[in-house]
Formats: sequence, structure tokens, C-alpha cells
Amino acid sequence: MDLRLTDKVAIVTGAGKGVGAAIALALAAAGAKVTVNDINPDRAERTAQMIIREGGTAVAIPADISNKFQCVHLVETTRAEWGRLDILVNNAAVKPKSTILKLDEWDWQRTLDVNLKGTFFMSQLVGRVMADENGERGSLIVNITSTAGTQTAFEGHAAYAASQAAIAGFTRECAREYAGYGIAVHAVAAEEPMVETAVAQQILALCQQTWPG
Repeated sequence: MDLRLTDKVAIVTGAGKGVGAAIALALAAAGAKVTVNDINPDRAERTAQMIIREGGTAVAIPADISNKFQCVHLVETTRAEWGRLDILVNNAAVKPKSTILKLDEWDWQRTLDVNLKGTFFMSQLVGRVMADENGERGSLIVNITSTAGTQTAFEGHAAYAASQAAIAGFTRECAREYAGYGIAVHAVAAEEPMVETAVAQQILALCQQTWPG
């Protein structure tokens, strides 16, 4: 895939490990400047340093995306660093395992706060920036999702499944509302045993679709 993102700036949430780290590394390898977000500062910094060692450009910004003030800090610090925002990947998620009969209310609420509310906060805040500043150059928001919310039974993960079903609906509405601002919004399902690099390649394909020239 011949993709050049040298003039693009991306935020990847939950990028301290796993799929999020793979996405951040892939975007950086294609030339994007990447804000690596994770609630764990050490994990965020580790991924950012991996990017830098491989010749890419990155900064680590720890934040809990379930907190709107921390989301504002994440977005505004990225803009202060590089002056623009082109790509948002909402990857951060929690998956507490419990039967419904034993599911603790705190785990239920925390799952909705991170997975759903965090996706809303980031999509709204970044969407406002993109709508105001990007215009005809185009923008991209990708929500990493799971078929647990719509198709596949995911035993012991009712809270996670509920959040993913809600994100599917939110993604559709976000895509509809944002289209008029030149912002493409997509969902990409990341399912085990799907390898992390395969998810990252789907993100790059969406980038090429958004900026084909």
C-alpha cells in the first residue's frame, strides 16, 4: 500500500499496548505524527518511544478518556504540539468479566464510561476541531468495535457487549452527521484471534480511502 501521511496528525486512544499500539506504530510508519494516549503513563511513553526509535514522530499524553476534562487536555495538547488534527482512532476499552447475576454496578458503569462515553467525548471534541479547521482536506474518525455488540455471543462480558452495541449505533449517527463537514467516520471490528497488524492495515486502508491522492 503506497500511503503517505506526512502532513497528518493522529490521536490513538488506548495505544499503550495491543491493537492500539499496533495502530499507532502503523500510522507513524506511514508518516503521521501520532499522539499516543493511554491511561497508564508508562505504557503510553513506551509506545511513543518505540515509534521514535523507528524514525517516526510521536508524543505520549496520558489521559482517562471517561473524563471530559482529560479529553480536552488530550485534544488541546495535541493541537498545541502540531497545530492540527486529522485522524482519531477510538480504541480505548475495558472488558470486565462477570456473569450478569454477579456483575458489580461499578464495573458496569466503568465499562460504559470508558467504552461509550469516552468514544462520545473524543468524537465530539475532535469532531468540532475537524469541522472548524479541516474543510475540504478531509478528516477520519475510526471506532474500534466488536461483534460482541451485534452478532457474536461473548460469554461473561455483558457490560462490554452492551457498550459495543451502543457504539455501533453511535458510529452510524456520527457518520451521518459528520459527512457534511468532510469527516469520514467508520467502525473496524477487532476480534480475536485477529492479529493486531490486520486491524492496523484496515485503518491504513481507510486513510487511503479518505486521502486517495
